[in-house]
Amino acid sequence: MRRHHDSGKSLASILLLVSPFLLTGCVAAGAGAVAGDAAVSPSEEAIQYVRTHDLKPYIGRAIERGDVVRGMSKEDVQFVKGDPRSIREEEERTIWVYGTVTQRERIYFKNGEVVDLK
Repeated sequence: MRRHHDSGKSLASILLLVSPFLLTGCVAAGAGAVAGDAAVSPSEEAIQYVRTHDLKPYIGRAIERGDVVRGMSKEDVQFVKGDPRSIREEEERTIWVYGTVTQRERIYFKNGEVVDLK
């Protein structure tokens, strides 16, 4: 009989040790799902912008996600990213620079349209 009681105690000890890890995984998965949902849901401003501008469908979807893609106009990019940190004019293209020195993002325009992202 004593042996049966010890195995119950061992099982309880194991569950006690393992349960925080199991619960943490559930919380993390739940938090990720919520964060993922927020990232997918477009803002009211983005929805309104897409509705009131004549955009190719892939550009409209990118704006709703908050992404910049090739083919966007300067107005589209400014809506998504705001004002650039700096603007450089080169021979046949304009470069809008965003971000910091260590995390710089460059958006290249030709004839007013995004042609490259770096």
